[in-house]
Amino acid sequence: MVEVRPASGAAHYAYFAGDWDAMEYYLGDRVFAGIFPTHAGEACIWVCSPEEWAIERRHRHDSLDRAFDAMVADAAPELAERLHEYTRMSGTRGMMRIPNHVRGPVGPGWALVGDAGYHRDAITGHGISDAFRDAELLAAAVDDVLDGRCTEADALAAYRCERDVMLREIFEITCEMCSFPASDRFIELQKQLGTAIDAQSAVLAARPTPATALVPA
Repeated sequence: MVEVRPASGAAHYAYFAGDWDAMEYYLGDRVFAGIFPTHAGEACIWVCSPEEWAIERRHRHDSLDRAFDAMVADAAPELAERLHEYTRMSGTRGMMRIPNHVRGPVGPGWALVGDAGYHRDAITGHGISDAFRDAELLAAAVDDVLDGRCTEADALAAYRCERDVMLREIFEITCEMCSFPASDRFIELQKQLGTAIDAQSAVLAARPTPATALVPA
């Protein structure tokens, strides 16, 4: 392990069928909740909180579903009221002590992408984008090796360097967000996150598109 930060966050979610127009976010006192519409009229309803906040509510109820209902009610009362009119489509799932760490992503003959090499709290909701980013960077590095443009060691070292640079800003923002600072600071971090994600997307979009291989008919 290269770097480890506190793992004190919790995330819980369930799916509901209803009328969902767009993503929504709710910021309460040291708690963050929201709606992610998915497909077929369903949405993922989620609550991110400090671990101790979630444990307290889980201990107060006889099932995880009831505890989740209480979490939503405490985090976003208006959202909880809407859920009474909708249909729960899944049981509640949750995780505690979500890791925030960075691993060395390469070695002789192997490499890691996404969560395998770099994991952070779910509060920023960007993990799958990390996986796609790393896969693209690693694929380009492997292509350089297979085409004879550089050695495996040099290509993997370059991949590690690119990955480490690209993950840093969002990793730092995530680690501060999942400490649940005061609301005004949390909102500022959310704005910084959006800017950082846009900047990273622009860097990736500007990368040259690999040439299409010609396969003999």
